Parts: sequence; structure tokens; C-alpha cells
Amino acid sequence: MFNLKLSKNTKDIQWSFISLAIASFANLLLRIILGKKLGPSGLGLYTIVFTIYMFGMQFAGFGIGSSLIRYIATYHDNLPKTKELFSCGILVSIISGSVMGVLLYLLSGIISNQFFHNPQLTNLLRLTAFCFPFIAVQKVVVGTLNGLKEMKLYAIVNIVQNAAVMIVSYFLVILLKMDVMGAVIGLVIPTILVGLFSLIFTKNFFVQPNKLMSPIFKEISWFGFYVVLANSIGMINTQVDSLLIGHFMNETQVGYYAVAAIFVQGVTLLPQAIQAVTTPSIAIYYGKGEFIKIRQLIKKTVFKTYGIIVFISFILIIFGKFLITLLFTDEFLPAYLPLLVLLIGHTIYAAYVSLGGCLSSIGKVSIVFKLSAICAGLNILLNIGLIPRFGLLGAASATSISLIFTTLINLYYLMRYTTEKQIKPNNSFKLLKHY
Repeated sequence: MFNLKLSKNTKDIQWSFISLAIASFANLLLRIILGKKLGPSGLGLYTIVFTIYMFGMQFAGFGIGSSLIRYIATYHDNLPKTKELFSCGILVSIISGSVMGVLLYLLSGIISNQFFHNPQLTNLLRLTAFCFPFIAVQKVVVGTLNGLKEMKLYAIVNIVQNAAVMIVSYFLVILLKMDVMGAVIGLVIPTILVGLFSLIFTKNFFVQPNKLMSPIFKEISWFGFYVVLANSIGMINTQVDSLLIGHFMNETQVGYYAVAAIFVQGVTLLPQAIQAVTTPSIAIYYGKGEFIKIRQLIKKTVFKTYGIIVFISFILIIFGKFLITLLFTDEFLPAYLPLLVLLIGHTIYAAYVSLGGCLSSIGKVSIVFKLSAICAGLNILLNIGLIPRFGLLGAASATSISLIFTTLINLYYLMRYTTEKQIKPNNSFKLLKHY
């Protein structure tokens, strides 16, 4: 009587959501463990290391994973081309990941002493540097799986990564009592192992690189260059506040702010899951010149997710203090007011997150970079101006203002470039088509 068969897109969204939900739960559980065991200061120190790791990861992967989502989605029915794309991506990621690891290792002392005024960070950052080549490889694998819309395998890699980090960190911090160093080791070792493990899912895509593949190498590298700049600058809108709190204040204040940031991440959980599906879908529609479907997907995605986002935010506003005390301790209650301010910006921004990869999917990666640069500049200026005067509330206000501005300006260009008159299908694939 009823057709209970789920569509491919629905199943893909489910797997993407499961992956992100488990990742967020693992991240929350780990922060709870670290917060209770290490206190605000220890949690803040780990948050600084993890934030630098997140920034470094963007450059380590050089945006190749995101590049492969687009190109492989476009050539998903061309197996030889897919293999060549993947093989080139692996080569670039190993090089970029190694370079980023060496740079972080060499600059760890300067970052720790000159910017954060905390010598304890030096060895933690040097240890973190070793995992960059492996996370870069993993990003290529998950980008390939995403482009092929193999969301079940995509989810497995991400689930194993986050679960392993949580388990190993718990063992080292709680059972072996290794404190912050144990938490960082718990991040690095699983990252290395899962990076190697992930290659199992794409072992049949390896081909030996040759000179004839140089057009592909150049194309995905240039695309990846813009993506990594856009993504890294985009991260500034959500992460620079923690770094500047560490610079202007101390790691204890970073610990309070980290708790607020953990809760607001739940607001963007569903949109992030949906984005993992909308990005390759839009790339496929774009390649076929199906402009109407792109517009329909955009409207349907925003309207169906926004109601849920508002509901989640409302729950956090009412039960925020209770949840902070329950999951952490009373010592972390200073996180509540920054949480309220952050919710304003993240609730509005979350509506755009579900379509965050749309402009890149239709070849407007340079526009994404320019918009991200403008928004990041605004965020940095606001944080520098507000944190010294208003502390955590200043940081939260700066982030919310910049996120609202980011949403509005990106939605404007998103609507502008997804009309039939503006989109010129396949222009960005000239090099690959010629090849």
C-alpha cells in the first residue's frame, strides 16, 4: 500500500548525517572527558592545538578532496578518467601534506612563544605535524567516495576516524593519565592509521602517473588551490575567535569558549550532512545543463532544513545552562552567555551551510575565495576590536556578525549565478575535455 523504498539521495543524506552525527557525538564526548579531567585550562590548551590542526589540515590536503568531489561527480561514468583523477589527487596530497607537516614542525616554537605566549604548546604542535600527510591522503579518499556518491563508504571512513580518536584519547588521558599530551597523541595516532586504512576503499583506482596526465594534475591543483584558500579563510569565520582569545586572554578562557562552540556545532550538523549530498548533485546537474533542477534543489534544501535548525537553537536557549552543568561542571557556566550570542549567527548561517559547496560545484570557486576573504577580514577586525574590550562576549558577537554577513552575501551570489543566463555548462572543464 505504501512505497517505503527510499531514494538514492535520501539514503545518501542518511549516511552523511550518520557520519556527522557520530563525529559530533564523539567530539562532544571527548570534550566532556577532557573538560572534566583537565578543567578549563587543559581543555583550552587542547582546543588551541586542535584548531591549529584544523587550519593546517586545509593546507595539507590542498583542497584536492573538494576538487575531486566536483570532477569525479562530473565524470562518474568514465572509469579511466576517474582513476586518473584519483591517482593525481593522491600524488598532490602526499606532497602538500608533507610540506605542511614540515612547516608546522619548524614554526611550532614561534607559534607557541610569540603568539600564544605558552611554551607548553611547542611539543604538542610538533607532534601534531606528523599526521598531516596522512590526513591529506584521507581527504582525497573521502572526496573520491563523495564524488562517486558512495556515501556508505564515505561514512565508514569518517566514523572510524572519529571513534578511534575518542577511544584512544580516553585510554591515554583517563587510564594512563597523560593529560593534554595524551589527548594530542590520541588525535595523531588514529589520524595516521585511518589515513592508511582509508586507501583500502579506493585500491582499485590506482594507476601509474604519466606525462599525459599533466593537464589533469594542473586542473585539480588550480581548483584545489582556490578551494583550500576559500576553505581556510572560511574557517576563520568560525575558528579565529578561539585563536585570538588564546592570544589576548588565556587558555582557560579558550576552554570556556570551546564549550559554547561545541553546542552551536549541533546547529549546523544537519546542514553539513545535506551539503555532502547537494555538492555532487549540483555538479552533475551543472554538467548536464539542468539549471531548473539546480534552482529547485536550492529552494527545497533551504526550506526543509531551516525549521529544524530554529527548533534546535530554541532547545539550546532554554536548556543551555542545564546541559553545560550536566555534561561538564558548574565551572564551565561562563560559557552560557557566549553560547546565546553564537546561536544568533550560527542559526542564520546554518541555512546557507546546506548549500555551501554550490558555487564551487558550478565552477565559481574564485568567487567563493573572494567572498570568503572579505568575510574573514571582517571577522578578524571585529575580533581584534571586541575581544580586548568585551572578552568572550566580544568574540561571540564578532563571529555572529560575520556569519550573518557571510550568509547574506553568499546567498546573493548563489541566486545570481544559478540562473540559466548566468550558467555556462562545462566551461570549466576545457582542459580535462581536451585531454
